[in-house]
Amino acid sequence: MKPYIAVVTDAFREALASRVLWIVSLGVFVFLAVLAPLGLRDEVTTQFKRFDVTSSQRLKSLLENSARSTRDTAASQVVNALDPDLQTRLRDAGKPNVKRLRTHEVLDGLNNLLDEQDWYDAELWKSTTRLSELRELDQADAENLNEVQQRRRNRLRLEAALPGAFHPRSGDSVRLRYAMFDFPDAFVLTRTQFVEILNKIALPLIVNLLLGVLGVFIAILVTGSIIPEMFQSGSLQLLLSKPIGRSLLFLSKFIGGCSFVFVNITLMIVGLWLIVGFRLQIWNHNLLLCIPLFVFLFIVYYSVSAVAGLIWRNAIVSIAVTVIFWMACFLVEVTHEIFDQFVAQPATIRQIAQTDGDLFATTQKGEVIRYGQSDSHWQTVLEAEFGSGTRAMGPLVIPQAQQVLVAQIRGGRFNPFSGSNDTLQLLTEQENWKPIDGISLPPGTREMFAGADGSLIVYGTRGISRAGNTLESESTEAPATGMLSGLLSMLKSETAGFTVISPTDLSLDTPMSVAGVPTSQAFVVYTRGRLIRLVAGDDQKLTIDREINLSGSANQRAAIAATAQQLVIAREDSGVEIYDLQSLEKLHDVPLDTVGKPTQLNTPADGGDRVAIRFADKTVQLFDTSTGKPLSVSVPKQGSITSLDWIDSQQLLIAYDLDRALTLDVSTGEVIQQWQPGRDVWRIVQDWIVRPLHAVFPKPGELGETVEGIVIGEREIEAGPPSEVDLAYDRRILKIWQPLLNCGVFTLLMLGCGCYYVSRQDF
Repeated sequence: MKPYIAVVTDAFREALASRVLWIVSLGVFVFLAVLAPLGLRDEVTTQFKRFDVTSSQRLKSLLENSARSTRDTAASQVVNALDPDLQTRLRDAGKPNVKRLRTHEVLDGLNNLLDEQDWYDAELWKSTTRLSELRELDQADAENLNEVQQRRRNRLRLEAALPGAFHPRSGDSVRLRYAMFDFPDAFVLTRTQFVEILNKIALPLIVNLLLGVLGVFIAILVTGSIIPEMFQSGSLQLLLSKPIGRSLLFLSKFIGGCSFVFVNITLMIVGLWLIVGFRLQIWNHNLLLCIPLFVFLFIVYYSVSAVAGLIWRNAIVSIAVTVIFWMACFLVEVTHEIFDQFVAQPATIRQIAQTDGDLFATTQKGEVIRYGQSDSHWQTVLEAEFGSGTRAMGPLVIPQAQQVLVAQIRGGRFNPFSGSNDTLQLLTEQENWKPIDGISLPPGTREMFAGADGSLIVYGTRGISRAGNTLESESTEAPATGMLSGLLSMLKSETAGFTVISPTDLSLDTPMSVAGVPTSQAFVVYTRGRLIRLVAGDDQKLTIDREINLSGSANQRAAIAATAQQLVIAREDSGVEIYDLQSLEKLHDVPLDTVGKPTQLNTPADGGDRVAIRFADKTVQLFDTSTGKPLSVSVPKQGSITSLDWIDSQQLLIAYDLDRALTLDVSTGEVIQQWQPGRDVWRIVQDWIVRPLHAVFPKPGELGETVEGIVIGEREIEAGPPSEVDLAYDRRILKIWQPLLNCGVFTLLMLGCGCYYVSRQDF
């Protein structure tokens, strides 16, 4: 072993003698020295910031309605304490010549109340939903609270008075500081927010850019000459004169270059880990696992450089070939991403439904499509502009009226609630499935579903509403337009065609989810940690029949569904639970065996004791809600399922592989029917060229996802702006092991080729 160790040491010394190395090492020390003074200062969360607002429209609407109301409420008490000019503008909002209120003006007015105490009325705040922190502060002796604690208490009181207008923030905030200088207020975050931003964004970005891109490129420059110089006159003969095998000689030189890179990467990662730990008090030990990962990333590129050095015996050619390989990997990855973003994702089915043999779906692009049996292609019923962020709501089948209801929410993928001019679209067979303009949705609508009697039910920030008998638009009045149209619509007590049926004392605060109970006029509601059962009276108005507070954080997003006897709730951090529908007593914790978190719950409309749960990794599991145990049926197309819907308690409609569908008999596991639409030219190119090429080509660029997963400590991340409403938002399962396996096989292949080549050459 001594001769091989000597070769490794010699290769290390060659790299150590490079001036580039010393420049890089100096740069690492300078970077760490510049980063070292960064620190944190603990603060208490008091002031409202712009990013605390869930919906500026909702905040203004709550204040404006309270300014006009004659009732004494907590919100009206807040309005009465505001600046008189602000009160006047709130009362007169929407009138001609009244200056439009800006969100920052409202926040400034609320922040001014943090230092005052005379606006609080304990009796009025008893009817509000108060967090446990506020209840503790209210019970504490006011004389024992310091100024900061009083400001914190006032903020929580304002949040309780304006439900759903603000994101709940924990009291422990941190302010970034550099040496002795504090950053501006914009850099004040809760500690949870800061830890999340640091671990999920900052650290992966820093290590990927500095080590994954710049570091690896410089390392290739420094080590590119090690293998070619081995073939210089006299060097190779001297080495081969010793009892050393040619293949092991090549591998020893290769390991020597890698050991040099290992030292420098260790210096960078350990220095960053110590600074983050000592200065920011965040000890993310997973960061140290990036050391072998980035060494492995270098090995992938260096294997190409080493083989090129063997063949051409020139350092410049070796580096050039490695750069070409880098660019080829980059182009293949970019091409795959472009096709995925512009071809595959827009066509992905998000919701699907069937009526009398006709198949309808909405896509991620926001379009409404119908399957044409004659040509076996999806036909566009409602188009959507690419990149507009349109969210399609539905399709919702109303069998009693033989209608399919859909709606397009403009900007709905970025704003989870509907706006002022979003209308229903009615599809009927009599009109050859052409869209008919329906009534306008109540502003703030999140989702719609069919009641047990076939009526249309919608819910959102304005509560739960029921549509009348006529869904077609009968109004000839032109809709309000302009900047004030949304505000004017929010001020209306009700939207024409809809009647609010939820209790007046029920506030649907985000996160929220509502579902109807099959075969009854009851509803189940989840809102900010509360589970509520509503029942309808003779006038169809709902009243609270029973409610409980769930354990765990009240800020967890959730999806809820009901059978005739049970209700099922999936929360992002608490898993899936089954409760008795009448008593709201917990019956079962559903055993899950999946990587992703639940994103969709579906129960049969006929009340059958079954639930289908779809997860972020595009898998589906079926459970018996009466026992909490999984059904024995094997669901096909796991890993590619994008949507599902029960036809009845025996048949499940599944959308998979972007735009295909099938009907599954859950009793026998038999596929009853399949829809396999034809594909256009771009889909053919993607399926037969882009995807196969991407599958077989090495993917060192995807090791960034491995780094991200290691630093975060999770395999699932949000792929876009998270919804504050429910679980139905984009998530992404990080590819941690696939890039390692793919690149590992490629590296072994390259090193094997190098060993074979050097053993067969006559030097």
